Order: sequence, then structure tokens, then C-alpha cells
Amino acid sequence: MKNQLRSGVIISYFNLAISSLIPFVYTPIMLDILGQSEYGLYSLAQSAVSYLSLLSFGFGSTIIRYIAKYRAEGNKEAVEKTYGFFILLYSILALLVLAVGFLISNNVEPIFHRGLTADEQAKMRILVLIMTVNSALSFPVSVFSSMITAYERYIYRKLIDMLATVGAPIANLIALYMGYASIGMSVAATVIQFIMLPLYAGYCFKALKLRPRFSILPKPLVKELFGFSAFIFLGSLVDMLFWSTDKVILGMLSSSVAVAIYNVGGTFNNIVMQLSTSISGVLTPKITGMVVKNASKDELTELFIRVGRLQYIVIAIIVSGFTVFGRAFINLWAGPEYVDAYWVTILTMFPLCIPLIQNTGLSIIIAQNKHQFRSIVYLIIAIMNVISTYLVVPTMGYIGAALCSCISYLLGQGLIMNGYYYKVVGIDIPLFWKNIFKLSAIPGCMLIVGLIILNFFEITVWRVFLIGVLLYSCIYAVLMYRFSLNDYEKDIFRKPLMKVWQKIFR
Repeated sequence: MKNQLRSGVIISYFNLAISSLIPFVYTPIMLDILGQSEYGLYSLAQSAVSYLSLLSFGFGSTIIRYIAKYRAEGNKEAVEKTYGFFILLYSILALLVLAVGFLISNNVEPIFHRGLTADEQAKMRILVLIMTVNSALSFPVSVFSSMITAYERYIYRKLIDMLATVGAPIANLIALYMGYASIGMSVAATVIQFIMLPLYAGYCFKALKLRPRFSILPKPLVKELFGFSAFIFLGSLVDMLFWSTDKVILGMLSSSVAVAIYNVGGTFNNIVMQLSTSISGVLTPKITGMVVKNASKDELTELFIRVGRLQYIVIAIIVSGFTVFGRAFINLWAGPEYVDAYWVTILTMFPLCIPLIQNTGLSIIIAQNKHQFRSIVYLIIAIMNVISTYLVVPTMGYIGAALCSCISYLLGQGLIMNGYYYKVVGIDIPLFWKNIFKLSAIPGCMLIVGLIILNFFEITVWRVFLIGVLLYSCIYAVLMYRFSLNDYEKDIFRKPLMKVWQKIFR
């Protein structure tokens, strides 16, 4: 199993690298073929249908947790009953998804009549129907993939994930070059999902030799399962309200073009989020162990600051670099018609840095069983964001939507949660921000100087852009290493380089 885990982790990071790089090659081609309006329509349909995923109620993590628990106990009967219960439950939920998706498709005109033309509404109905089928297929797929994860068969699971990661854009490009546009892309994604179902289900039946038992589980167990899923569902709901609702409101009250620009602006935040969580995610077991052993507030503060500094060092170069080079990049990558996406990214990326450099705090409060407050706060600010976005979009469009998200992040994830970490959890938040402000001197100065230089010098070709980014990155690395990093941080970056150096010149 250690080889499975190690190989699974390696494949996961490889898959993460591929999934991060593919959009930079694939997206410009897609945008050029689809056009701004149809790309916005496709993104809008995806956002509208994404709400159907909430009907899973966060059971994916629940399946993994309880199947792994019963396996550890050697209770095969409980494994098979739970397996059968979730197959039956998810099949019912898949039918519910089809019904709700059909309802949305039949009500496209009254929902989006202010933002979409008649032709766009007609195409939107078709897109919603196809994507609904895709979403319904994902429900049984998630049961079988969760079972494979629970049985720690990471290599097979991650290889199939990688197949989907690579296969989806290839299938989309084939559909696009054949002239089927957004409808072809939707069909291609559904075909990929359909292929994954027998690959996962067949592995469960043939390799794992799992046979589901379709029987009613004891009421206390069902209550426990739903209780465990409640806050996972709440987290999914908050994510949906933040990342999908803005685009739906823009489609309702503005236009498909506005959705396209907003969607391009939001793609860059995903990269920053993935980099941040890849650092903190591996620390969750350590943090849980510290809490169980009654670690002091000073020890938790030290870890909070140490990890936050590492995350900020990585995030600061991306955020400051995007601020300097972002307009040029979007212009070269997506085209001049998407250049306003720069402001969408700026307005959402800067405040998003706060929870991203503090997500060690989430691991701490989960370990302390104090995460309910955070979930409730995030839900409240997400609802506030939806209401305020609906009010400002008619006059301010996508900039207004991004501004509302910015204020929501600063208020909830910044002010309120920092107060909670300080007052309730006992983390020294003033000391944390003192560290961050010290680290901000070099990226802040480089950001200002870079903007001044580019105010007089326009980047119009990729060669100049890449040279500029390389110079900026090298200067950042040298200055941060020389003036801002402590000994612990220097060792983290220095030791791997020394090992590579020694292997090359041994």
C-alpha cells in the first residue's frame, strides 16, 4: 500500500501539472474557434448546471471515510451494505438531477431573457440538457471512484483521472475543428464521462471483487452518515455561491460576453489556490497530532506563521507578477477583447490571498472541532455576495460582480476569521501580519517599479513577455533570498538545489 500511496501522490502532482498547463495551450484555441459570445454561453451553461452537483450532498468523502473504517475493522458485510446503499442512493439522486436539469432547460427563457438573445436562449436549452446528462452520469461514477480510493488503489484511480484530464481537451478540440462548437464540446465531455463509468465500475467488480448488498442501513448509521456530510455540503454550497453564481447573475442581467470575460478572469485564481493548498494539505495529519497532544497556543502560532510565510513567498511572486504582466499576458493569450478580465482577476486575487496564506488555520480548527463557525460565516458572506452582485450588475457589469466578491472576501475571510483565530483559537494574528508585511517589502517595490516601467513600454510579442517574466522572477528570487527569507526558508529552497548540483557535478 505504501507503493500505491507514493505512486498515487506522484501521479497526482503530475496530473496537477498537466491540468494547470493544458488550459494555457488549449484555451486560446478554444476561444478563437468559439468566439467570445459562444464561449460565454458555454461557461454560463456550465455554471447553471454545476448547481446540480450539490445534490450529491457531500457524500463522496463520506463513502471514503466509512468504507475505509469498515475495512480497517474487517467488517466486510458493513462494506457491502454501505456500498449498495450509496449505489442505490446515487442512482436516485442521478434521476433527480435529470428532472431538475430538464426543469432548468425548460425555464431558460424566463431566467435569462434579459441577458441572452433568442438564439442564445435556444442553444442554452440544448447545452443545459446535454450537461445535465453529464452531471447525472457523474453520480454513479463518483461512487465507484470513491470505493477505489477507500481501498487505496491510488495508481488506477489517478491514471483514470489523468486519462480524463488529457482526453477531455483533445475530444473538445476534435469537436471544435469538426464545426460542432459548444454543443460538440458538451457532447464530448459527456462521452468521456460515459467511458469512465465502466472503467471505474468494472474495476470495483473485477479487481476489488466488491458485491453490493441492497439493504436498509440502521437508522443511527444513516443519521451519522448524513451528519458527517452536512458541513461538507455546506462548504460545497459556499463554493458554488462564490464561483458559479456571479456568472449566472451576469448571464441573467448582462450578457454572454460579460460571462466570458468574467470566466477568463477567474481562471487565474485557481492556479494560486492549487499552489497554496498543495503546501498546507500535507500538514493536516501533523496539525491533528499536535492538537490531540494539547499543543500550546505558541506552538500552533509558530506553525501558522511558518506555513503562512512559505505560502506567501510563493503566492507573492504570482500575484505581484500578474499585476505587472497580467494585461500583456491576457492580450497575447486570449486576445484584446478579453483584456478587462485583468481587473476581474486583480479584484478577486488580492483579497483571496488572505485565506490562502491562512488555510493552516482551517486544519487547526477542524482538529479542534471548531470549524462550524467558519462554515456559517462563509455561508453568510456568500449570500451577501449574491445579493450585492444582483444589485450592482445592471449598472457595473462584471467589474461590479468582482468588486462584490472582493468586499466579501475582505469582510468574512479576512476581518471576521482573523478575529476568530485571534480571540477563540488563540493564534497571535498581529505577529502573523507583522511577518507578512515584512515579506511584502520586496514584492511591493517590484510591483510598483514594474508598473511604472510598463507604463512607458508596451509588450506586444511573446518573446519580450517571456524575457520580462524571467527577469522579474530571477530578481524576485535573489532579493527575497538575500533580504527576506529566514534560515529555515533558505534551507527549504537551498537543499534541493544543492542535491541537484551535486548529482550533476559529482
